[in-house]
Amino acid sequence: MIELNNIHKAFGTKSVIKGIDLSVEQGEVVTLIGRSGSGKTTLLRMINALELPSEGTVYVDGITYKNDDKKSQIAVRQKSGMVFQSYNLFPHKTAIENVMEGLVTVKKLKKAEAEQQALALLEKVGLTEVKDQRPLALSGGQQQRVAIARALAMKPKVMLFDEPTSALDPELVNDVLKVIKDLAQEGMTMVIVTHEMRFAKEVSNKIAFIHDGVIGEQGAPDQIINHPQTTQLQRFLNVIRDVE
Repeated sequence: MIELNNIHKAFGTKSVIKGIDLSVEQGEVVTLIGRSGSGKTTLLRMINALELPSEGTVYVDGITYKNDDKKSQIAVRQKSGMVFQSYNLFPHKTAIENVMEGLVTVKKLKKAEAEQQALALLEKVGLTEVKDQRPLALSGGQQQRVAIARALAMKPKVMLFDEPTSALDPELVNDVLKVIKDLAQEGMTMVIVTHEMRFAKEVSNKIAFIHDGVIGEQGAPDQIINHPQTTQLQRFLNVIRDVE
């Protein structure tokens, strides 16, 4: 479903990704962990062609993109839905209007059909009761769930999550994580950047530890979290456990 081949990325003279190969099979959930600045988010954004590799090739559902070809980038981007740390909702639109937006403007659905699909998606994430409220009236967790519903509205083959709970108060985290767990159980292919180790262990088929722009270790959740092989991963997990 996703293939990253010899991916490198530099910003000016600073090399952030230094040669990464990673595969994600259909229906698989792969979690990227590592210290801030290790390259996780950059790698995730390259899957969606929001960042372009300096070297290497990205395949999503059998197609790739070229750095000088906007059409190919859009074609790859349409394969995936991306959920960011910040919710990026339209502040002047209600929850249901936010979910409807892509259905009307991109999918060209009639308003009534778009509204019906959007309502079903809000029900899926447990938010039908706030469908007519604007983002400022919603909690952070509710806004993030609206953002997930909006991404799902485009019927993506892949969902990409960049620290989806990092901006949330602790009591709001579980509602968002439950939605992601439900998607995993339904067989959605996902790549997730997170510092929530318990969640990563529960939801992932594979965890990749990104360190200094390369994959330091990857494997099954139990292997990575309970039996780290490198000192770098051991140190990272110790820091995370101290914070928790």
